Amino acid sequence: MNNKRIQAGFTLIELIAVMVILGILAAVLIPRLSSVQEGAYEVNAKQMYSTLQAHVQMAAQKAAITGAHGMETFPDPTEDGINHYLNAWLKDYDAQHWTQVYQDNQDHGSASTDHADAIYFVYHPHEAWATATGTSDGTFFTGGGAGLTIKKDVYYIEYWPVTSAAALEDGYNYDEYHLALRRDNDAADGNHDCDLTRTDANDSFVDNLYHCGADNLADDHETVAGEVAGGDVCTEHNS
Repeated sequence: MNNKRIQAGFTLIELIAVMVILGILAAVLIPRLSSVQEGAYEVNAKQMYSTLQAHVQMAAQKAAITGAHGMETFPDPTEDGINHYLNAWLKDYDAQHWTQVYQDNQDHGSASTDHADAIYFVYHPHEAWATATGTSDGTFFTGGGAGLTIKKDVYYIEYWPVTSAAALEDGYNYDEYHLALRRDNDAADGNHDCDLTRTDANDSFVDNLYHCGADNLADDHETVAGEVAGGDVCTEHNS
């Protein structure tokens, strides 16, 4: 009677083959997983943009119905408290990953001498906002130096009302608005290495999601520019 030896486990060659296959799968799947995650973050930002746009449009219609002059006017942000407009405008939102901050003393190219301030809705999917205060300077993501530390996958929506020359002549303000979804981007070459600072030159618009239907807003948001003819968008949308 012949004794048969039963092989237990795997040979070294088999283990090496399995490791090679796993390495190939990881090299293929991990970049795709990262791309899927970034796509999901962008979808969330787009959904918030649509929600905010619907709100300001509805607010303007309400102003026309209830206001003394009977004209559509868009909300003028005046409250500097952090998340004030997120809480006031939206019934439900992801408070862990969305933060609204305020930026004062801005001109935004409005033809009116009553210049509106701006508010920014910042999407930060990898960490919570680390301070209870907003900011009034250009580095609005930092929140006084402690807003965010993780720079990846940050998006933001900027809003301010503007006054067209026609509305100014008719004696009222804020008949139009600026609303844009941007991706915070540190480098002009397109690398998604964010600097947590609003930069027109590098912070690209996401899928052309922006609205501006009034004056030609200067890139520096301070210089009053002329009225746009023929329905052209403001100059900062050409970046």
